[in-house]
Amino acid sequence: MASVVRSGGADAADAGLALYQALRASGSTAPDKAVAGLGLTEAEAAAGWAELEELGLIRSGRLPEEVTPVEPDTALIGLLARQREALRAQRDELAAIVEAAESLMDRYRPAVLRETAEIEVELITQDDRRRQFVQDFDATVTESIGSMHPGPLPPSEILSGALEEDKRLIDRGIRVRSIYSQSINSAPRQRKYLSDLATTGVEVRLASHVPFDLLIADSHSALVLANPEDPAGAAVVVRGPALVRSYVALYEDCWLRSVPYSAKSAGSFDLDGELTEQHRTTMRLLANGLTDERIARKLGVSLRTVSRLVSEIMRYLQAESRFQAGVLASAHGLI
Repeated sequence: MASVVRSGGADAADAGLALYQALRASGSTAPDKAVAGLGLTEAEAAAGWAELEELGLIRSGRLPEEVTPVEPDTALIGLLARQREALRAQRDELAAIVEAAESLMDRYRPAVLRETAEIEVELITQDDRRRQFVQDFDATVTESIGSMHPGPLPPSEILSGALEEDKRLIDRGIRVRSIYSQSINSAPRQRKYLSDLATTGVEVRLASHVPFDLLIADSHSALVLANPEDPAGAAVVVRGPALVRSYVALYEDCWLRSVPYSAKSAGSFDLDGELTEQHRTTMRLLANGLTDERIARKLGVSLRTVSRLVSEIMRYLQAESRFQAGVLASAHGLI
């Protein structure tokens, strides 16, 4: 057979054609015998065999080490069959991708949206919208509502309306709590409002410092000022336990640090009338963290006497715990 080697060298197609013609001439034969006499380099022969195998023009011969040529029409049918199989596999893969996408969109994405739907933040800039929101806010409360106010108090007509709304909430069985700054308890009009509020049934407490205005309903909704320095400015509505939980924790901390309002807390303490120097010394020692045993040793009294002194102090300050007694005593300059 004539050599296929040209001056520029044989490419894969030329080498493949030469090998195919050699196979058709000799029939089933070993690859190295088919290459013999064609003048192909090892690389050219490898490229030619790869060409024939890719086109499906060769298959195993009579012996394991032999190859035999395949008719071009048969090779074309096989090529189309392989392509059809590849398309079928692509179709199946595409169907699986579509099914996965539908599952993501129809099942998993709505689950995430339900979680985010429980979280909502709204900015209220108009006064009438804020008043309407507060009315709607109160209407949705089912268990408790808490508020805190650093002051100053709004005009009397607004306070009158707030008292009526608080009474309606309490009549519905809602627990209503309010924390005010102690500075609000310094003028007759303010003291009257606090007294009216407590008489209505609102649990009122006074704190030495209230960070900002806050309104919380049932631990799921909150209303705060967008700018604490601008009480008349925009407000932010926060809905969803995931967001409101932090405000609830802040409120409860302020509640624990505040002291119950009473008619006695509206004025000053009559130290000479009820508290003795022994009482004041006991308060100072308690504030410094001493145990009852150490206080007894400091005062030179029995442990029972210390317990009595602490009980009298708490009763005088109208405190529910030693911690509250310490806060109240500090707020009124008793320690």
